[in-house]
Amino acid sequence: MNNNIKMVREALGLSQREFGEKIGVSRDVISNMEYGRVQPKELLVKHICEFYGVNEQWMYTGQGDMFSKKPETNRKADEALAIFQSLRPDFQDYALEQIRQLARLQDKQKKT
Repeated sequence: MNNNIKMVREALGLSQREFGEKIGVSRDVISNMEYGRVQPKELLVKHICEFYGVNEQWMYTGQGDMFSKKPETNRKADEALAIFQSLRPDFQDYALEQIRQLARLQDKQKKT
């Protein structure tokens, strides 16, 4: 699995520091996992898979596609989050309400 973590990071074009920061761990943690000095906890593996859209089966076994969703989806989410975080709190409230309305509209369209 250690090599798979490195493969994901490299496929995303991220340094160990960037990869770790996005999931809340240090560069040292990522380095130790990639070099096999420590085995990642199951919870961290799940977090990596969810955050970066990695196919969990691939992460554990190397079988199937590396990504369960395209990394581009994650880049869009990262961009949206960065923009959202740069907004004033009152604008964040407004933006969040707009996103909720879009989600409700999408749900209605799925049902019809």
